[in-house]
Amino acid sequence: MSAYTAKQNILQQVDGSATFQFSTTKIISSITGPIEVARPRNEKPTEAFLSISVRPSTGTPTTREAFLEVKLKKILSCMINMEQYPLSEIQIVVQILESGEREQFTCMELACAVNSLYLALLNAGISLKASFLSSFCASKDDNIIVRPTKEELDTSTANHLSVFSISDGKADELIYSDSIGKTTETELFSALAAISSDVNKINETVREVILQSVVDDYVWKF
Repeated sequence: MSAYTAKQNILQQVDGSATFQFSTTKIISSITGPIEVARPRNEKPTEAFLSISVRPSTGTPTTREAFLEVKLKKILSCMINMEQYPLSEIQIVVQILESGEREQFTCMELACAVNSLYLALLNAGISLKASFLSSFCASKDDNIIVRPTKEELDTSTANHLSVFSISDGKADELIYSDSIGKTTETELFSALAAISSDVNKINETVREVILQSVVDDYVWKF
């Protein structure tokens, strides 16, 4: 199982930022907004417009990054209280610092991006419907490997990613799920259970990161 680290308030020129790392996969996300809509055609009278840009670790964005943007927009649109920011835009930038997986996979980057965005949105003070976190696993020879390494992912028969809402410190509702490869219904349910359990562990660390960020930002008065 790969280790993970997280930190909030990394960048100073945006409203919120955070970094999250699963082993060799590291991502930094930034939030700007709510601000005036950059393009009038994107203005929505009853809710915010989400602008999401995913940038690769090297080179220029490809269809792979566009694919990640679509998935992230689907996840965030149902977790942000969009109706609280009518006629506004929330700009989101996800910078992949280290990929840590081959081009045919996206589970490590997507899980990392979701977690860094959750922390960045909190840092920016954006209203959320619920807390949420993500993790991933791979399956091989009827075994479920939670947070597999790059080598374990390469030799797996399928990989699974899920995003869960957090309630009372525990994984609650399934928000999003994505599976790639050959799998069965039984294996899928086992993967969801394993990811749910891992989200609980990740949440313990994330809560400590958020608390430390509050302590660091708090101005003590005597």
